[in-house]
Amino acid sequence: MASFLKLARLATQAAAAQKALQRPPAPPAGRFERALAFAVHRGFAICVLISAALALGLLAIGSDAAWLAWLRIALGLILIAEGLLLATDWRGARRLTLWRMRRRDAGAALPLTHRLARRLAGPGLQLLGIAWLGAGILAATIALPTLV
Repeated sequence: MASFLKLARLATQAAAAQKALQRPPAPPAGRFERALAFAVHRGFAICVLISAALALGLLAIGSDAAWLAWLRIALGLILIAEGLLLATDWRGARRLTLWRMRRRDAGAALPLTHRLARRLAGPGLQLLGIAWLGAGILAATIALPTLV
């Protein structure tokens, strides 16, 4: 009988842990967190566009124009800033980004693929932040010799 009660208690704890994993991220607590959530979410969208531009050949353009070098440096710095925010999770930047992305579908029953994607979103944003950090450093270092 005691083992049955122990098993029931463990099952209840597992169910509670599963519910905790499925909860949406906590909303921002204050004005600073709301501003950070807005900035990181907008920065995420901008960095997706910058990544597409860099992947489509903005780095491959061979030109000695100063404005192109400054553009590459500016885009690289934006990627570095967003990459640092997501990679280091400064003040919960990943949680705030996920909250902004998920706030529209907060009570809907989701299919299994969406639930799996939600569980992998935090580590995925961290890896994306590391990739953007590297891409930003690459873009800035490629542009620096043309200015000097």
